[in-house]
Order: sequence, then C-alpha cells, then structure tokens
Amino acid sequence: MIRQVALQSPTLAAREDALVLPLYKGKKLSSGSARIDRAFGSVATLLMSDGFTADRGETRMASVKRGRRLLHTILLGLGDASQATPEDMADAAGAAAKVLLAHRVPSAAIYLDDAFAGSSLDAGEITHAFVKAFGLACHQLKPRPGARLSRLSLRTSMSARTLTPAVSRARLLVDSIVQVRNWVNTPGNEMNPASFTAAAKRTLTGGGVTCRVLTRAQIEAEGMNGVLAVGVGSREEPRFLVAEHALAKKSWPLVCLIGKGVTFDSGGLSIKPWEKMNEMKSDMAGAASVIAAMTMAAELEIPVRLVALAPCVENMPDGSAFRPGDVIKLASGKTVEVLSTDAEGRLILADAVAYARKHYQPSLIVDMATLTGGVLIALGTRVAGIMGNSQRDLDDMRVAGDRSGEPVWQLPLDERFVSMIKGDVSDYKNYGGRNASVITAAALIGTSAGTTPWVHIDIAGTSWNDGSGASYQSRGATGYGVDLLLRFLEIVAARA
Repeated sequence: MIRQVALQSPTLAAREDALVLPLYKGKKLSSGSARIDRAFGSVATLLMSDGFTADRGETRMASVKRGRRLLHTILLGLGDASQATPEDMADAAGAAAKVLLAHRVPSAAIYLDDAFAGSSLDAGEITHAFVKAFGLACHQLKPRPGARLSRLSLRTSMSARTLTPAVSRARLLVDSIVQVRNWVNTPGNEMNPASFTAAAKRTLTGGGVTCRVLTRAQIEAEGMNGVLAVGVGSREEPRFLVAEHALAKKSWPLVCLIGKGVTFDSGGLSIKPWEKMNEMKSDMAGAASVIAAMTMAAELEIPVRLVALAPCVENMPDGSAFRPGDVIKLASGKTVEVLSTDAEGRLILADAVAYARKHYQPSLIVDMATLTGGVLIALGTRVAGIMGNSQRDLDDMRVAGDRSGEPVWQLPLDERFVSMIKGDVSDYKNYGGRNASVITAAALIGTSAGTTPWVHIDIAGTSWNDGSGASYQSRGATGYGVDLLLRFLEIVAARA
C-alpha cells in the first residue's frame, strides 16, 4: 500500500530505492533523465542497448550496489506518444509497479518529464494515471509476502501546485476503488444485506451525505415486491439503502444512482451450475461502485444533487423461495411472471427505479449492475454494455468511459426488444430467452423508468478479473465503475 506520494523537483540525489524512467517508442533518454540516472548508477543507457523498444508496458530493470543500498533502475515503455491515452499510461505504469513489488522495493521515484514531453495528453492526466496505477497495483487479492512499496516520489520540473489536484484526485480514487474491491471480494458468509448496508452507511455518513436503510417491513410498505420476492428464500432479510447529498441545491440537476446489491446469488430455485458459483459473492459490485462514487462525488463537491439507492438481497433456494411461474406486482404497478429465479437483478432494479421516480422525480437515473452473462459474451471483460432511453446521456457516458479508462459500448434498446418480454399471463416476463438477453434484461428495468431519462450499465464482464485485466488490476474484484460514474457526473454538472 502506498502511504506517501510526493511531488518533487528532479534533484540528482537518490533518496528512493528505485528509479522509473518512462520512455515513448522511438525516443532517446533526455538530458534530464540521463542526469537523474547517474544518481542511480548510470545503467539506463546500458538497458537501452539491450533491445529495449519502449512498447507499452515493456520493462527493463538493472540494479547497482551503492554502499549498503541496492538501487534499481527501470526503463518503462509507453508506446506511441501520438496514440497514448490516459488508460494506456495507467496500463504501462502498472507493469512497472508489478516489477517493483516483485522485488520488494519500498520506495520509488518516477521521472515524469519525459512522459509529459511529446504527448498530447495533459500533464495532470498523465500524473493521475501513474498515481492511480501504482496505487491499485499495490492492492492484491492475496497480498504477497514482503510486497511493501509504500513511498512514491514524482520527479518533475513542473510546478507542484499544477499537479497536486491530479495527485489528490488519484489517491482518493484509489482509496474508493480499493474499498469496492474489498467489499466485493468479501465471502458471502461474511457479507449479507444487513452487514453490507451497515458498512455502506458508515462509509457514506458525513461530508454532507445522509443515509438510511429500509427494513423488510418498510420495503413491503413501498410495494417493492420484486425485492421481497428475490430475498424471501434466504434467512438474511433484504435491505434497501437510500443516500442523499445536496438536495437543497435546487438549481443543480438531480441524478439518481442505483446499484444492484445481491450479496450472494445462487440462482435461487433456477440454481446455477457449481462451477464459478463462488464468484457470485460479487453480484453486489454495482451497489458497491455506486456507494463509492456517491461518497467521492460528495468529497469532490461535484455540483449535482445526488441520490444513491441500493436494493440488497441474497438469492437462495428454500422451501419459501419464489418460484418459476410466480407473478409479482412490482412497485411500478406492472406485473411480471417469473420464468427464471436466476433473472433476479432486473426485478429488484425495476423496483428501485420506480422508488426513485416516486420519491425524487430525478433529472436522470443511472443503474449499474452485474446483470447478465450475455454482456460477457458480447463485450468481454474490459468493456461494459450500456443501454437506455436518452441518447444524450448515453453519448456522455461513452465520453466518461474514454476519460476514465473504463470503456462502455452502447447496445440498441427499443420496442422490438420490449416486445420480447411481453407476458402471456402478466404484463411482462422476467426472461426473454437467450437471444438479445443483455438487452431484454435491461428492457424490463426500463419499463419502470417511463419518460425519465435513464441509462443502464451492465458490468457483469468488467467487475471481475480472472487474470486478463489491466496490469494494475488484481485478481478478483476490479472496482470498475467508480471513476466512470464520477466522470459522467462531472459532465452532467458541466452541461447544466
């Protein structure tokens, strides 16, 4: 865990145990990097001659003994300067962080001036990417013995005042994402609706955020029968978290963020195969990211009124569990026939959307959920699927994805897909078949949105890393969605 990040001038003293020299493809060491390299043993030129091509994420490392100290120098490839994005920078930086962790290096200096030179990216964006990547790379699902990188020095001739906001934001983001990872990685026997909402409330409380948690009786009084049905098979009663921030600022847009909070999903009576069912502790990743984004948005004082909702349940098989063939009346007044109890997320989210419209009349609703396996098949593990009824907001969500390094891709959603979930004995059915399953799942949630602008984000592929994620991602929970939501809220605030 990195406990200290300092912005410093590129002095020649080797105060840290390692030096990282980022370099673009086709570029040579600058005079500045050559000078600071001399303080660390003058090995960078030697590494350059060892076939180093500066491909993105490529690293070369050498070590020199100075008295009792072992000083390390790492050349880090950034790839093509003309094509580099902030996420490319973060992915490359994560590779260097992994090398440092593998060698148990306690402190490192990064010479950033060469990363700034020749790039069209803002220096703050590059700085943010490096701090984010190093911070997240240090968080591991199973911490390595002796992995102790704790101090980072950012060496640059740029003014510290210019770059401090980027460093502060990145460190706050790392803390928020690590919180999400820790929640999502927690086993289901330790994380249930009551304990998760209690932990979320502790995180949210303060900084102008007010929070309350509805119990089963209060959920029933609101007519949220989708939430009740999904949770009825578990001995762990459902909860419904409500958080509010800056509602008195009537001139600001009101955005409602909703996160799916299934703390464990067995599939219910439509039970899942045992393979990878252990990963279903992660089915509350949407709620975790929404809560973290809400907390950080309040700290950053983004000028939007915010409401965060998290319907939290455990979906289990039991003699009292809801069944295929049951017909449920949702909070919207619409009836839904249950064809699969493993299509449960759309039921609780439809109730949450109806609750948002009834109590807040928001300018915009955004829901985030690990909703379908279909999105994993369609888009893989690095891109989330988005759908909705407001093209402006969908376009802005794509911009937010590009800025955050958490990309999204829009899928179509219109009446053709809504017709696929029309019911025979009810208004709708909760499963429209394998065809277009990502879209029909979202369509059921959208029936509660009505004319309110609404965006759905399916993060079932991006919320979990099986080893194919970015260099700075640990295995397990990724924390995807926190920065995506923050960047989106900044866009919404700017256009108001």
